[in-house]
Amino acid sequence: MRQVIKQIKERKKVELKRKDIKYELWRLDDAEFRKLRRKSLPITDDYMFYMHFYLSERENKNKLNLAQIFVSLTHLLGESSDWIDDWKGSFSFPVLLILDKLQGEFFYLIDIYDNCGKLYFSFYRILESDVEGYNNQIQREPFELEFSRQEINYFFCYFYGYLEGYFHSIKLLIPSEEFFKNIGSDNILYGYKDEHYFEEHYPSQEAFKTAIEHLESIGISSNTS
Repeated sequence: MRQVIKQIKERKKVELKRKDIKYELWRLDDAEFRKLRRKSLPITDDYMFYMHFYLSERENKNKLNLAQIFVSLTHLLGESSDWIDDWKGSFSFPVLLILDKLQGEFFYLIDIYDNCGKLYFSFYRILESDVEGYNNQIQREPFELEFSRQEINYFFCYFYGYLEGYFHSIKLLIPSEEFFKNIGSDNILYGYKDEHYFEEHYPSQEAFKTAIEHLESIGISSNTS
């Protein structure tokens, strides 16, 4: 996998370390992600964990809204991929995760994306040998000896907390470009307007569409740069 990293001289990278585990996150483009996905095994999502996590976040005073999460991820990892479900989501950041532990070095793909107004991670274990004989469409439970379910969930919490701290440390450095994004499945609009990061949930499609038309009429674009 090191050869993938070397292909591009200027590549976004995030390095984290916690509890004797080193995490390297390298941003991939869509072609690289699809190529590695063909030789990867998807890990089952833990939706019960996500449900409990977001219930607990309701009391978090430092909680980021979608606009703040989006600009933080963009600042960290570059522009969002276009390979998204544009009805249920609005961004996707494919990355290569190099997991450095006492047991060895392991390679995973992560798709960091939003779905119906919430942040999710999809994990894929990259096979470094021949994938023949493996069905790369069947989801599997985590490989407990290298990246257990508990460690995966911990990593999500750790990265989410890191994003919160990162946003509050760099928010004054982010260019103040007005923009908005929309999530049609849940009538959600978020973005930056009047020096404020907003996230709004509308009770109906009609109110949702009217709000979009208003933002467009005052010159705010859904395109970001």
